[in-house]
Amino acid sequence: MATQELQEQPRRHTPETRRGTGSVSYDLSASAASAVRRTTGLLRRHKLLIGMAIVVGTGLAALVAFRMTPLYTAETLIMVEHRKNTVLNFEGVVSDMTPDISALQSEVAILKSPAFAEKVVAKLGLTKDPEFNAALRPPPPGWLVALNPRNWIPDSWKQTSDVPLSPDEIARNQMTSVVNAVLDNTSVRPQGRSYVIAVSFDSEDPRKASQIANTMADLYLVDQLDEKFKASKRATQWLEERLGDLRKEAQTTGDAVEKYRTQHGLTVSSTNESTVVGQQLSQLNADYILTRTKRQEAESKLRDVTAMANSPRGASAVGEVLGSPLIQALREREVDLQRQIADATNRYGNRHPMLQALQSQLRDLQGQIRADVGKIVANLGNEVEMAKGREQALKASLDQAEARQNEQQQATVGLRTLERDASTAQAMYESLLTRSQQIATQNDMRQPDARIVSEASIPLDPSQPNRKLILLLALVASGTVGVLLAMLRERSDGGFRSPHQFELATGVRSLGIVPRIPRFGGAPASYIVDKPVSAFAESMQNLRTSLLLANPDGRHRVILFSSSVPGEGKSSVAAAFARTCANAGQRTILVDCDLRRKCLHEMLGLSNDRGLSEVLAGTVALEEAIQVDPRTGLHVISAGHGRALPQDSLGSSGMHQLLSRLSVNYDRVVLDSPPVLAVSEGKLLAALADQTVFIVRWGLTKRGTAMAGLKEVVEAGGEVVGVLFSQVDARRHAQYEFPDSGRYHGYRRYYAN
Repeated sequence: MATQELQEQPRRHTPETRRGTGSVSYDLSASAASAVRRTTGLLRRHKLLIGMAIVVGTGLAALVAFRMTPLYTAETLIMVEHRKNTVLNFEGVVSDMTPDISALQSEVAILKSPAFAEKVVAKLGLTKDPEFNAALRPPPPGWLVALNPRNWIPDSWKQTSDVPLSPDEIARNQMTSVVNAVLDNTSVRPQGRSYVIAVSFDSEDPRKASQIANTMADLYLVDQLDEKFKASKRATQWLEERLGDLRKEAQTTGDAVEKYRTQHGLTVSSTNESTVVGQQLSQLNADYILTRTKRQEAESKLRDVTAMANSPRGASAVGEVLGSPLIQALREREVDLQRQIADATNRYGNRHPMLQALQSQLRDLQGQIRADVGKIVANLGNEVEMAKGREQALKASLDQAEARQNEQQQATVGLRTLERDASTAQAMYESLLTRSQQIATQNDMRQPDARIVSEASIPLDPSQPNRKLILLLALVASGTVGVLLAMLRERSDGGFRSPHQFELATGVRSLGIVPRIPRFGGAPASYIVDKPVSAFAESMQNLRTSLLLANPDGRHRVILFSSSVPGEGKSSVAAAFARTCANAGQRTILVDCDLRRKCLHEMLGLSNDRGLSEVLAGTVALEEAIQVDPRTGLHVISAGHGRALPQDSLGSSGMHQLLSRLSVNYDRVVLDSPPVLAVSEGKLLAALADQTVFIVRWGLTKRGTAMAGLKEVVEAGGEVVGVLFSQVDARRHAQYEFPDSGRYHGYRRYYAN
């Protein structure tokens, strides 16, 4: 068989084809040129679709652009002052602006705020302007309402609020809608890196646009002054309230200082008094130390005198210690008496009266000495007691002075705290009073932090819509959409555009293409005779040559023309091919085997009284059923009018015998078969024919359908000699990048179509 099992056996490649398919081209210029050719071919193939998309898109855009209401834009320039112009050299309560990016953006936000827009609406009375108040506009035309997609939604699907609104709420909602409309037409933007803000407004009326833009600028300056005066007023009120509080606080703290000073007995010269107390305390401390020292000396002397008085030396030691002249004189008298007693004893003896008198004087003298020593000791004891008393008195005075000093120090600390509080309150009061006076002076010199650089003039030309730009964008967009649709259509193309594609998909060889006959060229069977040197006739000659080369010994004479589905042109190709063979001098007979849809006799202008059905039924002899084409001498057997089932008639032994007989009498036996996917007779005829030419309609027959039909023919035992593409648009076919592209269109000067 001449074909292979579809989708089951891989395509066989020779080493040459493997090298060809496996090679990689590094010629970038050739690849780029190929891509350009493919793109150009795509555009040329679908230029009608692209053109329609461009025309429709641009037309709709033009319709919309010319129906749009023209808008005029007026622009005013405001410069935010970046230099301080204060007269007094102090920082005000409402500080002047030092603009930066964030400050400029804040001013832009103020100009775009709904509150500011509401002031503009209220000043100009825009709620009564139909341009901004939709409730005052006339209803649109009915056709425009019908075109609005919002009106396509049923009212039952729309969510409507059932909350009743008061007249004030309705008016507020109306004001909000007008404010939103004004904001939609307002544009506020900084001018580059400068301190200038551009305020522009769009309106249907150029004078209205200029008026609203200038009103925005004026209101912005007035709003700045109002805000400054309000801020100054709020600051003044706060300062007055704060001054009252500080005044009360200063008075309260002053009274507290005086009350505290009175309670603790402090005078204004509390510092001097504290110094005197300190000096007294120092003097008392010195006197106390001196008194304590004297007391200690007196006690020491008393101890020494008492101890010496009791010693063997007695009064002599006391006299030496105390240095008392009386004791020393008595001591000298005692020594003298003791010397006299010693002399008397040596002179008179122990019993002499003079000695006794001297001894009596000595005893009296010693008694007197002891008495004087006792007195001295008693006096020393008294001195010690007196020193102790003075020491205790000084100690008590010293303790009192220290307690007084401590109490005075504590009272002074509290007094200083109260004095600081009073001083602070007084200083704050005086400072705030000064600031209040400065603000009261500065209020009369307030200026806005901006000025109008350029007022908005009345625009002469509309800014919107830019019809040229809209049309240009629509042209580009619609062209892009057209190209995308063309690419989508190319991708979704389900048919074969070249036998080369079919050959790559199935492995079945190509028998060429059959160009489509011009629109007013007539039937293909007549066109092949009327235009013998046309491209269509050349395709039939090419088919005849291909079949001759495929059958060099001439044994395969029965040729079946088959297709997958109706409408692929197999009957027309079969008739044209048969006439071509007859004109070439070959004995050719054409048999119409499509017993369901009989059409060959009409193409050739013959009758259908007797035909194949009658021959197979045996009611008519073969010679009686054969008709002769008067223009080419072609023998034709029409379908006839048999009552038997077509599959029974064509599958009978009579059909086999008929074909055997015809193959003996004719050089070419051309069979026109019904579609193999529509009815079963096509497969029966494929098994009886020597060769089968499979017809595929260019671009329309689905790829899966064509491959399924071919598979049916192959599985039925038909020998498919090749595939032939019919009804090919030669001009469009030339726009593809296939090996056979432009086969007839590129050489159309050789043909007389």
